Amino acid sequence: MVKRDMYMDKYYFREYKTYLENLDKSESTVNTYLDNVITFIEWFNEANSDSFQPGTCTTVDLRDFRSHLLTVKNAKANTINLKIMSLKSYFYFLHSYDYIKRDIARNLKKVKTQGPPIVKSIDEQTFRKVRREIYRSGYKHHVALIELLRHALRINEIIALKIGNLHLKEKGSFIMVYGKQGKYRKVPINSDCRNALKDYLEMRQKIKSPYDNLFLSERKTPYTRSGLWKIIDKYSAKIGTHISPHQFRHYAIKKMVDEGVPLTVIASLVGHSSIQLLSDVYAVPLEEDKEAAIEKL
Repeated sequence: MVKRDMYMDKYYFREYKTYLENLDKSESTVNTYLDNVITFIEWFNEANSDSFQPGTCTTVDLRDFRSHLLTVKNAKANTINLKIMSLKSYFYFLHSYDYIKRDIARNLKKVKTQGPPIVKSIDEQTFRKVRREIYRSGYKHHVALIELLRHALRINEIIALKIGNLHLKEKGSFIMVYGKQGKYRKVPINSDCRNALKDYLEMRQKIKSPYDNLFLSERKTPYTRSGLWKIIDKYSAKIGTHISPHQFRHYAIKKMVDEGVPLTVIASLVGHSSIQLLSDVYAVPLEEDKEAAIEKL
C-alpha cells in the first residue's frame, strides 16, 4: 500500500485531493503535493509532543520545518520550495473551505536560490548512444517514443496522445499535443519521427482496445509515467548512464537554442507561455560552452 493511501481519511486529504483534481492538476502533481504534506505531518509528529492537527498548527511550525529541511536535511532550494508550495496550497484549501480559521501559510516565504537554474540535459553523444540502442532493439513503439521525446514532448503529453492527434503526410506532418493548462498546440515533426510513427501505427491499429491512446501497455491500457520511465531506464542501463525522460526535453530545447532558433518559436513548439524561462535557463552557457569558446581564441 502506498503511504498516502493511509492518510486519505485523515486531515481532509480526500477533500484536498479532489480540490487539486478540480484545478486540473496532473496525477503526478497531486501525488507530489500530498506526499509533501505527509512529509511535514510526519516531521511535526516527531518534533512535537502533541500530534498534528490542521487547526492547531502555526506559522512557526511551518518555518521550523523549512529550517529543518535547510539545515538538517541539507535539501536543495528547489526541493524545499516545492514542499513550501505544497503546504501553501494545502493550508489555503483548508482555510478556503472553513476547515481552519486562518491561512497560516499565506506569508510563508520560499528560500532563495543562487544563480540561474541548472539545465539537466544530456549531451549529443549520450543522446545518440541511447537512440542507437533503441533503434537496435527493433521495438517500434520504443523507436516512436524516443523520436517524440526528441521533439521535446513531456511524458504526460506522450501518455495523453491519441491516434487521432497524428497527422502524417509526406510533407508537413504534425501532431496535436494536449499540454499544460488544457491547451493544445501544433508540433511539426521531422521525417524520422513521421517514419517511426507510421511504422508503429501499422502494429498499433491491430491492437483491440477500448482506449484510443497512441501508446498502450502490455495490458492494452494507457501507459503510466512509471511505465515509460522503465523503458528509458532499460536503455539507460545499457549505455551506463542514468537518463530521465525529462532530460530528453531539456536536450531538445537546448539544441534548438544552440542552433539559433528564435526563443519565441521554441516557446510555441514546447508549450511555454513565455520566453522568460527559456532565456533564463537554456540560453545560459554551460561550463563546457565557455571552455570551448576560450579554445577558439
